[in-house]
Amino acid sequence: MTDYLRIAEDEVYRLADQVFQAVGVPKEHAGVVARNLTLGELHGLGSHGVSRLLPIYVERFERGGFNAHPDMQVVRANKGAALVDGDHGPGAVVGMYAMRMAIDLAKEHGSGWVGTLRSNHFGAAFVFAREALAQGMIGFTTTTAVPQQAAYGGTRKVLGTNPLCIAVPGGERGNVILDMATSVVARGKVQLAALEGHDIPEGWSVDKEGQPTTDAQRAARPDARMLSLGGYKGYGLAMMVEILSAVLTGSAVGNEIGSLFSDTEQPQQMGHFFGALEIEAFMPLEQFQARIDALVSDMKAGPLEPGAKEILVPGEREARCAEAYRREGIPIAEDVVTLLNQVAEQHGVPPMRVI
Repeated sequence: MTDYLRIAEDEVYRLADQVFQAVGVPKEHAGVVARNLTLGELHGLGSHGVSRLLPIYVERFERGGFNAHPDMQVVRANKGAALVDGDHGPGAVVGMYAMRMAIDLAKEHGSGWVGTLRSNHFGAAFVFAREALAQGMIGFTTTTAVPQQAAYGGTRKVLGTNPLCIAVPGGERGNVILDMATSVVARGKVQLAALEGHDIPEGWSVDKEGQPTTDAQRAARPDARMLSLGGYKGYGLAMMVEILSAVLTGSAVGNEIGSLFSDTEQPQQMGHFFGALEIEAFMPLEQFQARIDALVSDMKAGPLEPGAKEILVPGEREARCAEAYRREGIPIAEDVVTLLNQVAEQHGVPPMRVI
């Protein structure tokens, strides 16, 4: 049975920030990447947090796969749309630069759309889309990923888990944030389960023979693959994400994308796509938020299925998780904490303190 230790949010951020600075990442960029991974961990997404990603990010910074000093440039722009060259920077930095540009474009044009090329793994999609909420906008984010899904009816991996996120500002009932992989679950959940020694539910992945497996170690192998969400529907969504994030931006497509965990001296050539939509172009923000609150109330008012305790809306579980973890500390497997502290020690950074 896995033992978990509780680590304060600030302590998780502190360790990540200091480690990244220790390997030569400028303070401004180190903070962006550390915040990205900390928010993933805080919202219950260890698959997109320091638990899984900090050691490989460090290796990529050290070996050159992540450019610690990217010179990000707008290479094309037309009214409310633009294309950004990320200069092989960490995806968290490239993505935040592009998302904030999309918001600025939306302030001027009513909507803003920014694609990126020459980027890398960017963490959890919601971190970017939610930037629009404070501006009274709807945020939109997609990204490619290393191929883990087959085309519907096939067996060759050609598409990533290709997540998409839509973040909507709500009123008193809270925001609505849909952040989802187009596979049944994100690949990182399988890898985190393998790291922590857990099994996975049947239906997430198949092994190299195409047989369903609950063994996280087998499912995490390069010759296994993830299953698409809803069969052909998830495959179709993944392909649309590939078009927006990679085909449209001129980025690497499918198996041209470099692995995160191997060839760490090579950039991944990933593409992302970001959008922001000005709600005031349609109706006053307060009216929209009231309508969102009414919609949420209606969703929650229906009778429950047998065994169900309540009805949640997208993003509500993660928001509750963040609230609890800010109060009680983030649970991280003891073995993972040991690994992270070893990385910190190697770079002269004090270990994480347990609550």
